[in-house]
Amino acid sequence: MNKSAGMAKYLLLVNLIFIMLMDASEGAWVNSKVGRSIDLKTHIVKITTSVTMRNDGSSSESEIAVHVEPDLFDKLAFLEVNLVDGENNPLSLGKKGKGIYSVTLPKACVAGDSVSLSIEEYFTHSLKAFPEEISQSQKQLVTYNGNHLFYSPYMTESQTTTVELFSNVVENHSKLGKTEIQDSTIKYGGSEEYDNVKPLSQSSMTLHFENNSPFLVVTKMTRVIELSHWGVISVEETLDIRHTGAKFKGSFSRYDYQRLPNSGISAVKSFKTILPASSSDVYYRDEIGNISTSNLITNDDSVEVEIRPRFPLFGGWKTHYYIGYNLPSYTYLYKTGDLLALRMRFVDHVYDDMVIDDLTVKLILPESSKQISVSLPYEAERLEDTLHYTYLDTVGRPVITFKKKNVLEQHIQDFTLSYNFNPMMLIQEPLLIVSAFFILFFTVIIIVRLDFSITHDSVSEAKMRVQGVIEQVQAQHSKRIICYNSYETAIKDFKANKDSSAFANSRKSIDKSHKETTTTINGLMSKLREDGPDVHEKVSDVMRMDQKLMEKYNRSIQLAEQLVSKRLTKEKYVPEDQKNQHSIDEIREKLDSLCDNL
Repeated sequence: MNKSAGMAKYLLLVNLIFIMLMDASEGAWVNSKVGRSIDLKTHIVKITTSVTMRNDGSSSESEIAVHVEPDLFDKLAFLEVNLVDGENNPLSLGKKGKGIYSVTLPKACVAGDSVSLSIEEYFTHSLKAFPEEISQSQKQLVTYNGNHLFYSPYMTESQTTTVELFSNVVENHSKLGKTEIQDSTIKYGGSEEYDNVKPLSQSSMTLHFENNSPFLVVTKMTRVIELSHWGVISVEETLDIRHTGAKFKGSFSRYDYQRLPNSGISAVKSFKTILPASSSDVYYRDEIGNISTSNLITNDDSVEVEIRPRFPLFGGWKTHYYIGYNLPSYTYLYKTGDLLALRMRFVDHVYDDMVIDDLTVKLILPESSKQISVSLPYEAERLEDTLHYTYLDTVGRPVITFKKKNVLEQHIQDFTLSYNFNPMMLIQEPLLIVSAFFILFFTVIIIVRLDFSITHDSVSEAKMRVQGVIEQVQAQHSKRIICYNSYETAIKDFKANKDSSAFANSRKSIDKSHKETTTTINGLMSKLREDGPDVHEKVSDVMRMDQKLMEKYNRSIQLAEQLVSKRLTKEKYVPEDQKNQHSIDEIREKLDSLCDNL
């Protein structure tokens, strides 16, 4: 016997013992009519059961037992029981044992009367890919194992089950009594196998069908909510997401993925995250950096972020990213005297039909917060409180941490965090800043009034440094004069021998020498910025004049190339070249004068 089968028999035994221990009044309930709907259109199994229960006992009853199937209990993510009375009010649930819950009615049901309930169950990881690996061109097939019958501790007089599938492609399905298939719907019921069913009856339902919905699962998520009394609530979420469908095999072809409509049909290209309407400064990045392919849409009641990973997610592939935003604190923070209360969502919408395997929520409160209490809409494990240190903190900020498994969209509910805070503590950080600047300025005042040198003549030293730099600049200019002459010689030779290759080599060598001298002068200019600002300005004029001269030499080279390639006649070339040469002579004369007068 395998482990899962042994566990199922153990749970069945526990349920039978529970039935035997129930008093006679509880055994008076009868399921007179049951209608089940099993939604398998996504990767979350949603079972909605409408049941009419009749009190066949002799006294009034106010408590009803609800059992979850033993094979599915470990995958149960959400359970809700509503009273069908026009308002569909949720009823309080009490846990009696593993997979056993008690429902308390708002008022007792007298003998002979009936009550109608709606039971909603959500299960995760209940659909298994088969085959477990598919190529890029294949569609995804999954299997589901369930129960043809309503699993209840009470006898069921009549029942029907409707299974809604992702598509009408059904490879195989189990049968019990009357079974009908209509497009993507399978209907069970309407025969004697579904009437007068004993308590805790089971009949294995197996389905094998096509389901190409996104099997995205957030394997781990950390949500950090940092509250500040300066008007902002900062929220950052770190997510690890995996495609848990059929694993991708073979090589990936982006060409086929973009060209063929059914290529990688079960892959996920993007999904939509919905943030609160007052969100601002939204960012979305991974370990590489910002992901610019995302889109942000601001609506009246929400902010939608289209999350588009750097690559499409196929079965077995995963991604890791961060998303953060700011919220105005006045929309979520309420105050009465020294008592404050934060009321906001425990988890936000990540994507449609989301599944979060492991959720960690950290609430970071302002420093010196006291008497902290938290009210959650459902059960979650509270970890040990810690401290968080950031800028200008002294004793640390309290951090309240919760962990929860198997989180769905139904868990997007508000929590309330209450604490006491002394308003006078708001001036702590400004006082620290003022004190730090006061100490800094006071220290500078003391230092500048002290003379630690034995003898010091800063003016003479500055003049000597400036003179040394001037001499180096003039030496570099002498090297540039050689470059200017070399340009003229190379142009002249090029017009004579028309050897383009030799001219290119000569020009490359001259350009290199000119660049080296220019770089050296730029480095010397940085030394003049403090010691000789007037000389620095003159050297800047030399550099600007050199730039103009180089433009004229480039013009000479351009004219020579046009003449050699016969794109310019000699008659047109001569006046253009003479005019350009005249400008060169004037600029060189001014440049030499500037350098001599440094």
